[in-house]
Amino acid sequence: MAATDAEPARVEGPVAGKRAENRRMRTEALQRAALALFLQYGVEAVTIDQIVDGARTAKGSFYRYFRDKTDLVASLVEPVRVDVRAGFSRCAEGLRAASRGGDVAKPYEGLAQDLIRVVLQYPDVVRLYLHESRGPKNGARAPIVELAEQVLDGATELSNIAHGLGLVRGMVGRLSAIVVVGAAELIVARLFAGDDVGPVLEMPGELVSLVLDGVRAKAAPAPVAVVAPALPPKKEATVARTDSAPEERRRRGERAAASGKRAASKKPAKRR
Repeated sequence: MAATDAEPARVEGPVAGKRAENRRMRTEALQRAALALFLQYGVEAVTIDQIVDGARTAKGSFYRYFRDKTDLVASLVEPVRVDVRAGFSRCAEGLRAASRGGDVAKPYEGLAQDLIRVVLQYPDVVRLYLHESRGPKNGARAPIVELAEQVLDGATELSNIAHGLGLVRGMVGRLSAIVVVGAAELIVARLFAGDDVGPVLEMPGELVSLVLDGVRAKAAPAPVAVVAPALPPKKEATVARTDSAPEERRRRGERAAASGKRAASKKPAKRR
């Protein structure tokens, strides 16, 4: 077989390890430079020339690791996307288990803890998400807006699962997801802004408690015993007393007449 037909020799051992390490370092340098610029100027305003200048590397090196700026943005949000998706999956499984007798708050607290870990592990990427996620889904911003849509879809699915299993009441589906996701993102934004929102590690339980207190399905109220009102006293006795009044007056008259006759019979006769 001719040399040109032979498969290229694989590079193994220390040389391959060194190349992989160099690739990782250069990729991370470009990501760090891009992220700092994106936070300062916005994704759409930053150019590839600015990114390579910030990373102190040649422009050709950029295209060795990324197809374009959109590809670089996608690489930044990918770890967040993976962790968020895993958190939603675990929460959905927990809700199905809660329907068989578990605590409905536990799956939501677990999800909140997963999301707090994402915030703590990738704070600058989360900042970028908050800055860009409500923009139009075009250009290099598209991967961030897609992540926002996935977050909302995941929250909608959880709302539908919990409502379908009878674990919560009230708002359901997309509207419930918009309210909860919007509140959570606002809390994180104010946390980054320096507001005192309380201990970060206690936020999951507090937020879940706040939400579930309003939507948790309540037990049916115990039936109230209905006591029949007491009937008014019968009027027969009153009628009887009323009917006997004339008879009583007649008897009193007879007694008075008899008494008068006896008194008259006892008077002495007049002298002539």
